[in-house]
Amino acid sequence: MANKFEISFVVGPSHLDETGKLSIRSLIDMMQDCSIFQLDSEPLLAAYFQETNSGMFLSQRQIELKRMPVHGERVRVVTWVYKCNPMYGFRNTNMYDEQGEVCVCSSAIGVFVDYATGGLIRIPQPILESVPIYDPFPMEYLPRKIAIPKADHATLSTPFYVWRFLIDANKHVNNARYVSVAQEYLPNGFHFNRIRVEYLIPAKQGEEMHPKCYEIENGYVVCLDDAEGKHYSVIEFTN
Repeated sequence: MANKFEISFVVGPSHLDETGKLSIRSLIDMMQDCSIFQLDSEPLLAAYFQETNSGMFLSQRQIELKRMPVHGERVRVVTWVYKCNPMYGFRNTNMYDEQGEVCVCSSAIGVFVDYATGGLIRIPQPILESVPIYDPFPMEYLPRKIAIPKADHATLSTPFYVWRFLIDANKHVNNARYVSVAQEYLPNGFHFNRIRVEYLIPAKQGEEMHPKCYEIENGYVVCLDDAEGKHYSVIEFTN
């Protein structure tokens, strides 16, 4: 069986947040890059994606923050698939420090899609069987769906139009940017060690986004909605 896929990074100044630690945005960027390169490294799957103009879109992510690295630390981001079926892929992506200790562990679910139509597709079984499968990382796996409190409990913020700098090569808001935007609606000083994200409708440049924040027992849920109240993304921060 092939080795798990990994990339090494040195935490630099541009990776830091205002506390001097690795920012959530940079963390998710690193995990996304590692995951995408892992998909690209699977020869049969990558060829199938290329031939059929298809790929994988993220639908859910759960991140457990143990310790955020600081400037100058060398870290490894390691990813592997622990389950796969014709329509969905399940993976772990973890960050380790130089001593091999887990700084961050995470799980994610992706869906296979046709880029032209945006519809779900089914991957042929022989292609799936070519992808190495490993044991899942021992962590608490929470439900995919995030519970949203009643609408009258929401704190509404000023809507805004989706800015160009949030958009990636897929022509919609990058997965990491939803979390960055949602962080803006958390109270100053709120500390969280778990993030859960649902990705529902891809937001495109110029569309209007309506942020709503709900306080829950041990944290906050931020909904980034369209003008009709449909969710682009739902993000939960808890401690």
